[in-house]
Amino acid sequence: SGCSAFLVHVFFVSVVLSPPIVAVPMFSNPSRALARLVARAPAVRSPLHRQAGFSTVSAAGAPHGGSLVDLMVKDAAQAKALKASAVKTIELNERQACDVFCLINGAFSPLSGFMDEAAYDTVVQDMRLPEKQLFGLPVTLDLSDIEGLKSGDKLLLRWGGEDVAVLDASSIWKPNKVVEAKEVYGTSSLEHPTVYSL
Repeated sequence: SGCSAFLVHVFFVSVVLSPPIVAVPMFSNPSRALARLVARAPAVRSPLHRQAGFSTVSAAGAPHGGSLVDLMVKDAAQAKALKASAVKTIELNERQACDVFCLINGAFSPLSGFMDEAAYDTVVQDMRLPEKQLFGLPVTLDLSDIEGLKSGDKLLLRWGGEDVAVLDASSIWKPNKVVEAKEVYGTSSLEHPTVYSL
């Protein structure tokens, strides 16, 4: 439908940002808030865990790809400089903001930004990143208006009136959403809610 994928290495800014994605968190310390959430999660006890010799599981496993990606810029001066380097401001919708926050906080580790076209194609076709790590869904930033934007531009991403991240656009391209729907969701029918939202 005329949407273009804006692929980036994003720099996330933390009102007090970081390469290749930069984010401005809505919380004073999102990593600490996430750690509190995980710490409060109940221990898991299941037949599978008992068969494997584990009585309980109370901590998260290792991050996908081996290390947790942290894209927060901690230095206020660096964050201010990154925000000032942006050539355009983009207001994110809720879905886009969710993806940005997942990138910022490492939930999409080992990704350090939105996927470029090569990564997108391998994930859509093989459910793997180019480095062969399993990754089931493509993570891109779709924009309906890319007028005047070019590779290398920095964009300030905002959500709910707050600065969230500075995105360094490494490539701009248009994905084949019909192929994506068929390969990723097994259908191109608009009756499928996620295909409809593509």
